[in-house]
Amino acid sequence: MEDDAATARVVKNALVEDGYEVETLDKGFRLIATVMRFQPDLLLLDINLPDMRGDTAMKMVRRAAATSRQRPLPVIVISGLPLEELMSIQGQLGAVGCIQKPAPLETIIERVNQVLPHRV
Repeated sequence: MEDDAATARVVKNALVEDGYEVETLDKGFRLIATVMRFQPDLLLLDINLPDMRGDTAMKMVRRAAATSRQRPLPVIVISGLPLEELMSIQGQLGAVGCIQKPAPLETIIERVNQVLPHRV
């Protein structure tokens, strides 16, 4: 999830080129339905979304997934927040990593590859 459409497009294109199937969202309220329907392998979660904070949306997803007995969803939080705050949110969400923006595209791809098996 990324609130900036241009950034989302660039990241999506890079991950698709790297062999991943990618779905992008820009609103937290869409997250629950999308996760429940598609059951993604990983979520890149921006903390500052237009309609709610990403960490709030993720907590709702975790509650919904627990009641439907879905497998745990690995999350990498990404934000321009100060690193200390970002790491705190990572810990609160049980996320597998965090990336502080602005981040080089290579860093994002590297973190995704660390969590998921390489597709290409």
